Formats: sequence, structure tokens, C-alpha cells
Amino acid sequence: MKLYAASVTLILAATAAASPASSPCSRSNFRWVNLPAVGGGAPIQEQGTAATETHIYLLGGIPHDANNSQPAVPSTNTFEAYSFKERTWKSLTPIPKAFTHTNAAAVNGKIYLLGGLTGDGVDKIWHAVGDCFVYDIAKDKWTTLPSMPDGQGRGSSAVGISGNTIYLAGGMERLEVFENGAQTSLDIVTAYDTKSGTWSTLPSLPAPRDHVGGAIIGRRFFVVGGRDHGQPNVRNTTWTLDLDAPSRGWEAHAEMPTARGGLSMGVIGDRYIGTFGGEGNPDPASNGVYNETEVYDVKKDCWFKLPAMPHPRHGTVAASVHGRIYIPGGGILIGAGPVDTFDAFELDL
Repeated sequence: MKLYAASVTLILAATAAASPASSPCSRSNFRWVNLPAVGGGAPIQEQGTAATETHIYLLGGIPHDANNSQPAVPSTNTFEAYSFKERTWKSLTPIPKAFTHTNAAAVNGKIYLLGGLTGDGVDKIWHAVGDCFVYDIAKDKWTTLPSMPDGQGRGSSAVGISGNTIYLAGGMERLEVFENGAQTSLDIVTAYDTKSGTWSTLPSLPAPRDHVGGAIIGRRFFVVGGRDHGQPNVRNTTWTLDLDAPSRGWEAHAEMPTARGGLSMGVIGDRYIGTFGGEGNPDPASNGVYNETEVYDVKKDCWFKLPAMPHPRHGTVAASVHGRIYIPGGGILIGAGPVDTFDAFELDL
């Protein structure tokens, strides 16, 4: 290891391909669960995702009919929720501002939106904004919060939650959605205390990342994969920060088998991290999208591969709840190609 300073549910059962004999990692049984289409059939991509025990919430994104041939792709202020009990989607009071690549989290009965990217639809450029809002679920009300500190506004960050605090790692401040357009990746790491309403700065990532996976297990913040200044520049790093001793810096672990940006990532129990799909696949037959399902065993510090996703896609954020990793929407083409697919992944423990 290295230390770096500062709808009707259809259950699909399968058996993983045998892991190499030299690998200490393996898992034989998993399931994909098909769920009701997002928004009753409204495609979504590049949104923020948050989950409570009762609902999954989707915030912002690109228009449901977005495509790569459009002269401009605006951001949206849509806000919808899926009820686990009712198994239905519902549109909620729109976000006060339109966002894509939204940083979102659920804490103590409230949904927090902490910055993202926004575009007015005039051109194919999304800019970072540090605007922050909180939605009170019980009151069905949005409230404006103080903006992120100067220079920290960004979208597409790795997001983690521990107690009352939301952690953001990396992200991007500018995304030019055209050939050879600039894509500015960041290495900054910050934390927002939802009780005090204050921000703090943590040790920067070892290198810039955006469209990156994030999760917290115990008191370790995992940041996996992502990209560094552009869709082709995908990465397979696995880094952790000990939130009880952040001054020790980031630690490197076993690398993800397939370098990917725009991947979905979630946790099962206190041991496994699942990573799914992503963008930047050079295979012409793939439409630029990865179909990989790769799982990290936190205790053994190793990865194992499972068969391909039944519905490969990128550009969505997963949610971990009820022992499942839920994956709403996403894109099936490099760039814009939103779909309404909604499924969940289970791993036998």
C-alpha cells in the first residue's frame, strides 16, 4: 500500500465466472433486480442521487430527450422520488436552480444539494456553481443554503456521508461538451457539516478526479476510478482517507481491474463495494460505454469481476440502501444518451 501526503420485479440470478486461482477474492451468487422505469418512463442522466430508508431521490440532470447532435444541452431542475413501499415514481417540487452532475446526499430527513454544473442551453458548456440547497422531506420545502466557499464550486464529485457530515472529493469546474473541449478536473476534498452549516477542507486527492465513485465504509472514505481532464483519460485507482486521522493523507489500495469514468458505485454491508458501467470504452462496438461489474472486497483488499451488466450505461449515481445498490437512469451512448432503466444489484453475503 502507498500513503499520499496531504415495476414488477424480475429477479435475475447468476453465478459469477470463476476467479483465478491466485485471487483471494471470489463471490458466486448475485442478482439483478429490474424495477419500475424512472419517472414512469422519463429518461434521466447526469443527475444527483440520494436515498433514505423509504425513497430514492433524483436531482437535476440533462433533458430526457438529450442527444449528441443537439447544438446545446441545458441542465434541468427536475426532482423526483421513488417509493420503496408504493413502487412508484412521483415528481416533487423542482430544485430552485437547474443542475447537471449534481452533488447530492440525504442526511437526517433532508436532501442536500451541494453544487454541480449548470448550462443555459445556449452552448455546449457546463460551468461549476457552488449554490447549495436543502429540501425538507416532511415539509416539502426547499431552502437556500450559503454557497460553497470561493473556488470550491464543482460537480461530479465523489460523495460520502458519515453521521451529520457530507464529504465531497474531486469533481470538475468546467465541461465543454464538444470534440476536444476542455474538461477541468479537480483534486480538492471538502466536508459540509449539516448541523453547523460549516465547510472544512481535507487533504487533496493524490491526483485530480471527476465522474468518480465515492462511498464511506466505517470511517474510511473510498474514492474509486473516475477520469482526469477528459473522457478518454479514465483511471482505475482505489484511494481511502481515514476520517479519524485525515492528516495521514490518502492511501492507495488494489486497483480496479477496468479503468472507468462515469461509473456507478455503491456498498453492500460493511465489506463490498460494487462498481458498474462507465464511459470511455475505446471499443467501437461499445458506443463508448462499459458493461463491467467489478466488486472490491474491503477486508481482503482485492477485486473480482462478475458477468457484464444486463443494462450497460454511464452517467448516473447509484444509491446503497436495504442491502442493494440501486442504479437509476444513465446514458447508453458516450456523451448524451439518457434512458429510463432502473435496476438494483444484490450480492449474497
